[in-house]
Amino acid sequence: MTSPAKKIISLICFLLASSSIYAIIPIDSLRIPLSDFTSLAPGSQDASIHIPAGFSFQTITQQGEAMSDGNTFPPSFDFTGYVPINGSGENGHLSINSENFPGGVSIMDIAFNSGTRRWSKNNSKKVDFSGVIGTVANCSGTVTPWNTVITCEEYVSNTDLNSDGYIDTGWAIEIDPVTKTVINNQKLWALGNFKHENLCIHQNERTAYQGVDDGTGYLYKFVADAAQDLNAGKLYVYVGSKNGSGTWELINNTTVAERNSVLSQSATKGATVFVGVEDVEINPINGWVYLAVKSENKVYRFQDSDPLTGTTVLQFETFVGGMNYDLKTSNGTVSTPWGYGNDNLAFDNNGTLWVLQDGDNNFLWVVGKDHTQANPDVRIFMKTPAGSEPTGITFSPDNRFLFMSIQHPSGSNNSTSQNDVNGLATTFDRDAAIIIARNENWGLTPCPNGLSINQNPNSGYFQSSTDMQSSAAMNATTIIDYRAVKSVKLMPGFSTGIGTIFRAKIGGCL
Repeated sequence: MTSPAKKIISLICFLLASSSIYAIIPIDSLRIPLSDFTSLAPGSQDASIHIPAGFSFQTITQQGEAMSDGNTFPPSFDFTGYVPINGSGENGHLSINSENFPGGVSIMDIAFNSGTRRWSKNNSKKVDFSGVIGTVANCSGTVTPWNTVITCEEYVSNTDLNSDGYIDTGWAIEIDPVTKTVINNQKLWALGNFKHENLCIHQNERTAYQGVDDGTGYLYKFVADAAQDLNAGKLYVYVGSKNGSGTWELINNTTVAERNSVLSQSATKGATVFVGVEDVEINPINGWVYLAVKSENKVYRFQDSDPLTGTTVLQFETFVGGMNYDLKTSNGTVSTPWGYGNDNLAFDNNGTLWVLQDGDNNFLWVVGKDHTQANPDVRIFMKTPAGSEPTGITFSPDNRFLFMSIQHPSGSNNSTSQNDVNGLATTFDRDAAIIIARNENWGLTPCPNGLSINQNPNSGYFQSSTDMQSSAAMNATTIIDYRAVKSVKLMPGFSTGIGTIFRAKIGGCL
């Protein structure tokens, strides 16, 4: 047996006799993280998505497809939030924002079939926002630690259509993904009114970090009075250095007028200006808070002195961006600029940062957990279809699956289709929500060099290559010996007859 400390390539072999009967030969595998891959080389967009070798995607839905409630999935897919049911990585809800005018959120129930090794969807519905005067430009958001969804409006109106005193748009809204309804039938007024891109919530279930996605953007910390209730609490704005320390200054957010005016209050406090805060996320390993600032072409990070009671920031610094990086690709090392437009962020369980780019080449970047500007670890995981940007993203709790969307791809991509893991021809000329996993989690395997078939005792190997297929007539003395990274056994009950033309191959090779 191969030591568990070593990576084992999982193989599924299909044995085909003349009677067209298949047998599956399973080999155990150790889970390899999504962040373990060789960087793609930089390049311009074409009509397809490009992801590293050893990965495949499944298209779960596209713009215009029918939903269970009779609606269709609206355009401009953005935040793609997987909400697990009872912590499951194979059974949950998938919430998709529509960054459109009007905005919207569509939620479906999804499940992974352990037999077919594919995802299915049902009970897809459009969330009804009529009780809160609708929504506009639902951009990013978050999945809370208590498994609700928060969607954010990246647009502030100058209207109050229902005369409740609150500006109609420019808020965060909490949704129950089970009932697919707005919680308490109101927006989260206490978080303040501004162009919300997203927010993130600490595991203490009280602290939220958020930013203003505008040319004069600010960074906020909100501390709820009670766990799992973002309707009341203290709101602070950051005042300090982008390369040093700072303080959290209290903003009034109790009355309607105060909640409508957090931007002007922030300016009065002398709050630090960021040019477009796109996303804020908390590293699950070290507890630092990271924020993407699109028009500054950087991802910053900081240490909060205490998420609940702290009023100081101990250290604020640039984490990644603003320079060129050497990418170690399969064709050698290539130097490329970070570029502009770093947007959505997401951490996987290992503390690896995934950065989605809106602008420039619209890459999906991955930044290693040990990355520093002095000792970089930066790679390209995806090149998106022409005209599009990557949006989302979230992971299953076990980190086997990545959920994300492709937003506003070019209509000119309609002449080219690309097969997903099901062989479904996907044309990236409209928005799409996809699920990405390593091939072994789809039941697919690479064809590694060194896998071979031989006839004992004397006939030698038939073939050994990355596209291994071999055939030979069997006789009474033939013994088929399969060799891989570890031993392989036929499933019980499988047999072949004398004289059968026998063929063996690796199933699902890409």
